[in-house]
Amino acid sequence: MSEANNNAVSESNLPWHISWPADELEHVPVCPVCGGAARQMLHENLVDNVFFVAPGHWTLYRCTQCKNAYLDPRPDQASIGKAYGTYYTHAAGETRTGSGNSGPLHRLKLRLSNGYVNQRYGTRREPASPSGSWLARLLPRQRQRLDVEFRYLPKPRAGQTLLDIGCGNGDFLVSAREAGWDVVGIDPDPKAVAVATQRGLNVSVGSVESLTGRSGCYDAITLSHVLEHVHDPRLVVQAIHRLLKAGGVIYVDTPNIESRGAQFWGKNWRGLETPRHLVLFSLQGLVGLLKAGGFENPKIKRRTAVRKFVYLSSLRMQLGKSPNGREPAKLPLLLRMRLKYTATRAEQEEFLTLIAWKKEA
Repeated sequence: MSEANNNAVSESNLPWHISWPADELEHVPVCPVCGGAARQMLHENLVDNVFFVAPGHWTLYRCTQCKNAYLDPRPDQASIGKAYGTYYTHAAGETRTGSGNSGPLHRLKLRLSNGYVNQRYGTRREPASPSGSWLARLLPRQRQRLDVEFRYLPKPRAGQTLLDIGCGNGDFLVSAREAGWDVVGIDPDPKAVAVATQRGLNVSVGSVESLTGRSGCYDAITLSHVLEHVHDPRLVVQAIHRLLKAGGVIYVDTPNIESRGAQFWGKNWRGLETPRHLVLFSLQGLVGLLKAGGFENPKIKRRTAVRKFVYLSSLRMQLGKSPNGREPAKLPLLLRMRLKYTATRAEQEEFLTLIAWKKEA
């Protein structure tokens, strides 16, 4: 994916000049989330201008009932793997270390950060300050980054088990294991699973459907940017509810089709990622899906720090460049002002990040 990473997109190599094979498409006559038939066209002629892998042009519809959006037609389950040839989970993430900048301010941030995650999530990172709880007041963006790393989960008790669906290269499982969870991961991508296995993680190739027949196995199940990729979100949520123990927690993170960025950037919004993103959720639609699947007390976690990433990636796409490149390196002044000073409600954040619980026995 060197061309995409370097921002140089060659017109002659654009994959959408070729159509997705017609016999590998499936039509979606009703909303795959709520089953509603009434819909409005949101975007047409969408292409894979994120990873430049998938052929074809695509149409996105919005369900007028639940406000979620979905592709119709879309790649069928047998062929969708062709859209993941250069996906980002094929390489291991950077290992967290305390090296690098060794100035006094950096050392203070590191001690506060380590103290915070030790207290909040159960890690044993060093060096650490017992004043880490002050991180929420002193460095709210840093605290948010750490909360996302551990997915806002409760501190585990000894022996509690966590399943990460769509675990990719295992970055999150490494952090969860550090916090004391017994971790398990599944992912349909053999390349990503191979990377995670090399890191000593208990992961396997598969999807939630491969766990049919099991129930009450896990204390926590997480899906980070996974639910938008599945063909039947209802079945996935129902399966997760079955797999969780009573009182277990689900974590979901997914792009928000009703975000300010989705409205501002239109076809060039980074969250579309056609055709890998088969369904894009609204807050109303995601909460409704979780409640219909048996979950209660959904809590919204606002991820304000991702706004800059989404806007900068979308700007590159609008300019005909790869969102994964380095140019432009920053937003124009007016866009920076827009991000900083425009009031944004929870239902307008770029990502929908929720945790919810299975009812206690």
